[in-house]
Amino acid sequence: MSQGFTVMIIGMATVFAFLILLIFSIKGISLYFVKNEHRFVDTNNTEIKKNDLNQNTAIAIAAIKAKRG
Repeated sequence: MSQGFTVMIIGMATVFAFLILLIFSIKGISLYFVKNEHRFVDTNNTEIKKNDLNQNTAIAIAAIKAKRG
């Protein structure tokens, strides 16, 4: 009984330590990307024009109508 309890405590401590490490890693990576945002410029970042939106909507409606018959 005592060995089972010891194994349980060691296992829970290992999982807890891993989760804490994971949280700090994610926070660190997030801070890195926020700080160096200028290095990661999105070259595909274009504003959606109203005509493009209307065209995409028309294409989606046509696809739905074609699928339904």
